[in-house]
Amino acid sequence: MYMINVIFSIGSMIFLALVKIKIAEPLKVNKSIEKGPILSRFIEPKAAPISLVALVIGFSYSGVMSFLSFYAEEIHLVTAASYFFLVYAIVIIFSRPITGKLMDTRGANIIVYPCFAIFAVGMLLFSEATAGWMLLLASVCIGLGYGNFNSIAQTIAIKVTEPHRFGLATSTYFILYDLGLGLGPYILGFIEPFSGYRTIFFSMVIVILLCYPMYYFAYGKKAQNLLLND
Repeated sequence: MYMINVIFSIGSMIFLALVKIKIAEPLKVNKSIEKGPILSRFIEPKAAPISLVALVIGFSYSGVMSFLSFYAEEIHLVTAASYFFLVYAIVIIFSRPITGKLMDTRGANIIVYPCFAIFAVGMLLFSEATAGWMLLLASVCIGLGYGNFNSIAQTIAIKVTEPHRFGLATSTYFILYDLGLGLGPYILGFIEPFSGYRTIFFSMVIVILLCYPMYYFAYGKKAQNLLLND
């Protein structure tokens, strides 16, 4: 498996060398504008709110990513679990072009709010799965919800930032998002012996629903006002 990853990595480097994209040079910014708190030189404050939402969403998903195989063995659905991420990937591939275009025309809220609900339903199905079809249906819902929120949230992080700080906005987003993915298995791994996998995944439904008010104050309210003004 690791050798396959090495081969794909080398292939990606070759394809990247063949890509020719004309990117406009960023405008030169007065250095006095860039002076400020040291943290702001490494973190984009405007991208931080939506990135914090991504941290919580990443935390909610991390248990699925890390514990699927153990959970599948416990509930005797190993065969269905082997197709989980394949179904998840297919759903993302076919849904993201649609949600991306919809965001361009209708704004982010029309995508993000349903994503939270669909992701919560998927996690609920995942936590209560007793048959293969339930596990795979959970995969579809998680792909639609979590998979599409991730791309939309990254777009928002860039959208709220000045062009000369796009790089910082991207790094800020992934620092917090990856922090959620990393902390999740670590924390949930300590809890699992006392609660079991089903309880952990069910509790993530509540965590996902908490993202509604977080997103509303991070960006949703602003996006709604912009839409009304238009």
